[in-house]
Amino acid sequence: MRKNIREKKKKILLVEDSRLTALVVAEYLNKNGYETEIVTTGEEAVQKISGGFPPDLVLMDIELAGEMDGIEAARKIIKLRNIPVVFLTANTSEEIIEKIKEVRAYGFVLKNTDKAVLLSTVEMAIKLHEANTHARMFEWLFENSLNELYVFHPKSLKFVTVNRAARRNLGYTIEELKTMTPLDLKPELDLQSFRELLNPLVSGEQEQIQFNTVHRRKDGSLYPVEINLQLFDYEGEKLCMALVVDLTERKQLEEEKRRKEDQQRLMLEAIPSPAWLVSRERRILAQNKAAVSLFETKVGDYCWKRVLSGGNLPDKYREAIEKSGSPLPGTKCYFCRADEAFDRNEPLNSEVELSGTIWDTWWIPLGEDIFLHYANDVTKYKKMEEELRSLSVTDVLTNAYNRRYFIQKLEEEIERARRNGNKFSLVMLDIDRFKSINDRFGHNAGDLVLKRIAEMIKNRIRKIDILVRWGGEEFIILLPDTTVKNAARLAEELRVNLSRMDIPGVGRVTASFGVVSYCLGDTVDSLVNKVDNMMYEAKAAGRNSVRELIECE
Repeated sequence: MRKNIREKKKKILLVEDSRLTALVVAEYLNKNGYETEIVTTGEEAVQKISGGFPPDLVLMDIELAGEMDGIEAARKIIKLRNIPVVFLTANTSEEIIEKIKEVRAYGFVLKNTDKAVLLSTVEMAIKLHEANTHARMFEWLFENSLNELYVFHPKSLKFVTVNRAARRNLGYTIEELKTMTPLDLKPELDLQSFRELLNPLVSGEQEQIQFNTVHRRKDGSLYPVEINLQLFDYEGEKLCMALVVDLTERKQLEEEKRRKEDQQRLMLEAIPSPAWLVSRERRILAQNKAAVSLFETKVGDYCWKRVLSGGNLPDKYREAIEKSGSPLPGTKCYFCRADEAFDRNEPLNSEVELSGTIWDTWWIPLGEDIFLHYANDVTKYKKMEEELRSLSVTDVLTNAYNRRYFIQKLEEEIERARRNGNKFSLVMLDIDRFKSINDRFGHNAGDLVLKRIAEMIKNRIRKIDILVRWGGEEFIILLPDTTVKNAARLAEELRVNLSRMDIPGVGRVTASFGVVSYCLGDTVDSLVNKVDNMMYEAKAAGRNSVRELIECE
């Protein structure tokens, strides 16, 4: 019968050293929907299989040219791959038949037999091999299941088979179990109660029964189990399958979970700062006294309710968040980083400012569905930290930035200009005859001049501009996104304003200004040298003036 053309063609490796026989057999098989490939020796056949060619069947002549006959080639092929072999032979001696049996071949066909017999044998061999493969697969799945599997007769209750997981847990051999029934394993059940349990299954009222009980091992120890029972047909007979789950680990985990929760609550009370145990849904499960006292939170509240009550969000957002239990896109909720902590499975730290108080907050996962959230008041320390940071980057006298900070920012601005083509400029000013001011009026007066000039400049420049005290009486202004012409206009304005200032105890002072802009290839040193040169040109021109370097001449 011709194969359905829509089906994938089965591949047959034909091993035959007779060219004529091979062509005749191949042509007949091809006409009947098979795809054939011909080799003439056993060595070629083995090489073909070992090279990855996956036929559905090997049709093998026994007597082949070459050193390897068909029997030996079949042995090697079966060892390499699970492929059915059918022999073609003209020799049916007892010796040949015994060899065929030893190889576990799927039969043989006489060379001069009717072609229909050949086709039928090939089809049956392929189907039988597929059935055997499926049977072995299900047998393997049954035997190697991690759950305990039992098959027993619903009438006699005798075990038919029991898989490895069950045998290992119980401590019985398969031979011992085949003499036993489920009642030998279930001390809580007697024959009558077990029959009553099975009745809905046997009568067809239910397809499956599930219940919990305990199993008794061979050594007498007990373990909790969950049992799922169902009937199935096997060769016209009703059998009962029991899938048994050992609940020992689950019970231990539940007990461990209860123990951890008790420990967590004790831990919570031991924390002096506000602390909460929060669920994955961000609801408060437990809290300590400090949390109640300082934040007035309640068990069952969302952990960010206190933030919302502070008026940080519009009412419509606040209501939506409280209802949904999750923050909205575009809104910032400082107490809602639980998702991130869970996803990363590691503690997360964040700072929160509420009503002027700065809190150092932590989210620490304690399991799959719970995390510890606590907050330390670090306001005093943050203020000290800010003061120290400010001292590290500013000049104490003028409150302008210091040289180290300026170099860092200038390097960043150079990199930004190099990448994006941004313009920026520098202005350097040096107070004219500053030494004489110190000599005539004293160093306190000189310090006052420096402070007043710094204040005047800071009041005029933008927030993004950076004023730096470069040396004794020298200042530099870093002007991002500014051309040299605009920087020169600013320098001229500052020069005029400075010359009109009347500083107590000193009078009026002037300064000389140099102005440059960034050119491709400039470095920190080249820019400072350029602006310094421009400032000295202003000094040389009579002081109280501005000199600029035209952009990138």
